[in-house]
Amino acid sequence: MAVISLLSLIFVIAVGVYTKKNIGIISLAVAIVLGMIGGLSSNDVISGFPTSLFLNLFGMFFFFAIAQNNGSLELLSKKLFVSFDRLAILYPLIVFVVSALITIVDPGGLTGYVVLPAITMSVGYQMGYNPIMIGVLTIFGANATLMTPVGVFGNTANLIVTDAGFPNYATQILLNGVILFSIAGILVYIAFRGWKRKQQAEGALSIEGSAGVISLPAFSSQQKLTLLMLVLMIFAIMFLKTHAGLTALVFSIILLLAKAADEKDAFLGVPWETIFLCIGIGNLLSVIDTMGGLTLLDSMLSSITTKATLAPLLGITSSIMSFFSLAIAGPIPTLIPSIEVLNVSNGNPFMNIELISTVINGGFTAAISPLSLGGAMVLAAYGTLFKPSVEERTKVFNKLFLVAIVVSIIAGLLANTGIYSITAGF
Repeated sequence: MAVISLLSLIFVIAVGVYTKKNIGIISLAVAIVLGMIGGLSSNDVISGFPTSLFLNLFGMFFFFAIAQNNGSLELLSKKLFVSFDRLAILYPLIVFVVSALITIVDPGGLTGYVVLPAITMSVGYQMGYNPIMIGVLTIFGANATLMTPVGVFGNTANLIVTDAGFPNYATQILLNGVILFSIAGILVYIAFRGWKRKQQAEGALSIEGSAGVISLPAFSSQQKLTLLMLVLMIFAIMFLKTHAGLTALVFSIILLLAKAADEKDAFLGVPWETIFLCIGIGNLLSVIDTMGGLTLLDSMLSSITTKATLAPLLGITSSIMSFFSLAIAGPIPTLIPSIEVLNVSNGNPFMNIELISTVINGGFTAAISPLSLGGAMVLAAYGTLFKPSVEERTKVFNKLFLVAIVVSIIAGLLANTGIYSITAGF
């Protein structure tokens, strides 16, 4: 049954990719069928439902939907970037740093992905920078601090890590993300020759009004209240150690009672597909683990890894899986539980935090692929701002895909250098 259970994971991903249906929903259905085949009761299958993960995701995304609905995060982002227009020579660095800073306090973790690319690419183009480079730096800046403990992705990843029996590595995971994506950002800047401005040929892009000068209003009372609730929520999660999802729901209720957003719009703004993707895969993995599938995966990986290939293989495998699924729902919960066994089988050449960071960072290097959310938003922003031809759009697609592949390989190889051991003492 271990083999069948492991094959079911491959089946779910393949069906989801081929039919373009939500992998999480398919996973929930397969988990029930797999449990019946394996002799598990319905209660056994349901007991593997990741309730805490669901509350984390829903609570954080619900608060994020309110902040998106009343425009507070978008206006804050615009004000930050427009204020830097006199520092044009430092703009690529500013993009990376501000995207990272916004993400580290963003409960939904998606402002850097969803809101910022159109803003940063528009302002950057006006300064003479390659908008694709600016878009990539925006996503990498967000990725650098995406594992913040107060954000939904960082909180979820830390939950997966501790559930796998490891200590709380929240700080180390965050810092290792900063290290990797800072290196990736530097490499992108060099590859795109970021020091050369006004690279676009005249007429190559057709800039519409949306790429023009941005006129910004003052914050409304509702937006000010939302930002205040955001700050208080962050303090509660960080210093009072409250449950992130439930804390977000408390502050969301306050905002709804204050009429800072419409309740129906907030519910509609919750990315239910993403939530079900995460919890569906999580439930299926629980059933697979019960049936011995993850133990079999450990044995298979142990048989093909060596001290030299262990870290790169984990990192690149995580990246490949993330091309077809959300990192936090696919490779991270699948590979993290295998780390200790694989490390021991190869003589413990790495600290556990090194391999954990390898898997997590590897999963998010694929985020700049146009098949993933980050790359898709850069491509969408490019299309909205510059109205490219089909041929030009294809070139942008290929560039983003190439960046994702190259950075994923580099990230996997860097894991062997001991770069993630730097944060072990924190």
